[in-house]
Amino acid sequence: MNELPPHAAQLRAAMTGPPQDAGWSGGLWTACAQLTSAELGMLLPLAYRTLAAEDAPDHARQVAREVTWTKVQPSFTSLALTELFLALAESPRPRDVRFAAGGLLRCTEAWDEEALRKPAAALLEVAGRKADETADAALAVAPLAGPDAERELAGRLRELYADSPLRSAEIEVLLATGPRERALVAEDRRYAPLTGEWPLLTDAALGPSAEELHTELARRVLSTAADHLAALHAGRIPYAADKAFTASDTDTLWRAARRALRRDEPWAGQLLATLLPHSAVAPTTAKTLPSQAACIGLAQAVEAHPTPEAVAALREARRVVRHAGVTKKLDRTLRRAERNLARRPELALRLTDLGLDADGVRRLPCGPYTAVLTVGEEATLAWESADGRALKSLPAAARRDHPDEVATARDLLAKARAQIRTLIRGVEGGYLEGTVHRYDRWREALDQSAVVRGTARRLIWEVEHAPGEWRAVLPAAEPADDAPEPAGSAAVRLWHPARATAAERHYWRDRIAELGLRQPFRQAYREHYRPEDTGESATGESVTTGDGGGTGSAHSTIMFHGHLLRIEAVLGLAVRQGWNIEDDVLVLPVGELTACFVIAGSLYPGASGWAEAMEVKLFRADGSPQPLAEVDAVRLSEILRAVDLLVSAGSFGWCETHAHEHGAWQQLNRLYDQPLGEGARMRREALRRILAAQIASGRVELGARQLLLDGRYAVHLATGRVTRDGDPVEITLPTGRRAVPLPFLPYDETLLERVVRTVEHLM
Repeated sequence: MNELPPHAAQLRAAMTGPPQDAGWSGGLWTACAQLTSAELGMLLPLAYRTLAAEDAPDHARQVAREVTWTKVQPSFTSLALTELFLALAESPRPRDVRFAAGGLLRCTEAWDEEALRKPAAALLEVAGRKADETADAALAVAPLAGPDAERELAGRLRELYADSPLRSAEIEVLLATGPRERALVAEDRRYAPLTGEWPLLTDAALGPSAEELHTELARRVLSTAADHLAALHAGRIPYAADKAFTASDTDTLWRAARRALRRDEPWAGQLLATLLPHSAVAPTTAKTLPSQAACIGLAQAVEAHPTPEAVAALREARRVVRHAGVTKKLDRTLRRAERNLARRPELALRLTDLGLDADGVRRLPCGPYTAVLTVGEEATLAWESADGRALKSLPAAARRDHPDEVATARDLLAKARAQIRTLIRGVEGGYLEGTVHRYDRWREALDQSAVVRGTARRLIWEVEHAPGEWRAVLPAAEPADDAPEPAGSAAVRLWHPARATAAERHYWRDRIAELGLRQPFRQAYREHYRPEDTGESATGESVTTGDGGGTGSAHSTIMFHGHLLRIEAVLGLAVRQGWNIEDDVLVLPVGELTACFVIAGSLYPGASGWAEAMEVKLFRADGSPQPLAEVDAVRLSEILRAVDLLVSAGSFGWCETHAHEHGAWQQLNRLYDQPLGEGARMRREALRRILAAQIASGRVELGARQLLLDGRYAVHLATGRVTRDGDPVEITLPTGRRAVPLPFLPYDETLLERVVRTVEHLM
């Protein structure tokens, strides 16, 4: 403890000596922010002693509290670990055994078992009073307390979990392992740490032993649970809502699913295909579930470590569930699982075989008729008569006489469409995750899977032919004859406009329009943002952007500052996009970074009204600010695009619900004068190609912020607002059969479609 650097020594002195200067509160936070893992490990025993001492002065308790709240991952030497155990054992609380178990995993040296024996026994005695809350951590510490203490704990746990067969089986396996293996299970917690608890170790930090731990147990747990639910649905077990598993069994089931999915065990997908749907719906017509906790727990495991098969099982559970509250939870979990699939590029393009031939077609006999499933850009189901004639719809005779075959065909169609949706969201999510594929596996997926081919061929990809030399390719276009074949190990990634030059972006937009390709998601016309557009220079100095972005510091940007937002519209989209509300700020986890979007208003579920957009900040995992200029160009662009989508939805985006509210036009008038955002600029690029003939004829003119028609009508590209000779015009567009057919649109967007329909209607 004598070899601490000045900032750590100052913290130690503040916990043991007189109060610091009155103005040192800022210095306290600065000193805590400078702590390294080893320094924190040396200070934590003293901090826990200080907080446990009833006679400790207030200033010492404040410093100790700030030290325990430090977000750095602690590490311990053998001596520091002993000090930790001794400090916790002086005034032990049941939950303190969790810190002791966590210390075992974070110890960088062989620990002194003899020195740990007595404090471990004291911690175990107190933890036993709440064995149901501390079981895993207590099991990790038990071997250090001696065989008698371990036997006593084992007997208590066997009695506690007598009615939980899955948990009991897990306990028996843990009893045959050592302290570190048990501590690994204690670290695999379902919920995020609370304030004052240490950050959970990552899978990489846990080491390979965590990956290999109890794989056979996971299979046995999932198989037993699947058999139990199958028997319940078959009527061999009486049904009672939410009684299929105990709370302890549910936690065990969640851990088993995580282990299997994390290792991508080949049997996991098949078991989850039974577990998830059966846990989501009652065997009767009731809207209850056999186990709501098990269903949500399994869904969370899929979200954390998705595989294509597991995501398909989750989607099936969402299809069959009848409980309204669980439906909403599964919707959110499914969206996040599809995005997280991009973090596993080796799995993202792996899809279940649907029996399609090389052309993406499968024919299914239905008596004298044939169902024809075709998968290309979309999945469609058509019907043919016995002589091969195409039918307009499903024949009534087939529906009446062959219901099972018809149901099979429709189920296959639903699976194909689900695969396409999952693939699109997983591939697009690769932008934020920096996903890179191997060329040989990417090429094989395109050649063998019609689902992958129908989606990937309409996207622009980049292949690394030499280190740092990337060449863009569009599989839907005819490849150049002289193009060299890349090596099988070459890297493949999605093309992104933030990495391209202006000439390259214009080329690909023209090429997409020329081929008439409708891309699965916005790519060629994707909004993009460069570091110089965020309100800072590449060196992090404050600059003024050329498009009204304002100024920003090295760690934030105010490019969206000044936009009025409709709060309920923003929050509705934010939930679907994965944002959370923390301390009146919208927060988006992005890998090891966290993006924060500040809005000048009170944010909570159900909030409404108007508020002003403020700055966007980035933070590292340890809570320190992240300079924007140091973030990968694509990742930064995608983060700012996510914010721009919220701004567009809340202010610029056309919203029928609010179009005629009191004051809505006044708000639109203010927004009307704001500079165009990136989304509106992309809309302008698309309109320039969609309305090329009208522009050439002189009837349509694209201005900086407006589309002008016949010199009288003006359509704002960001709001969709229409004026004639300066006066606002309310346009009611025809719908249904009276609607004007739309020309080719390169991507789906409500406001783009409305602008095009408005022009066609006015013409």
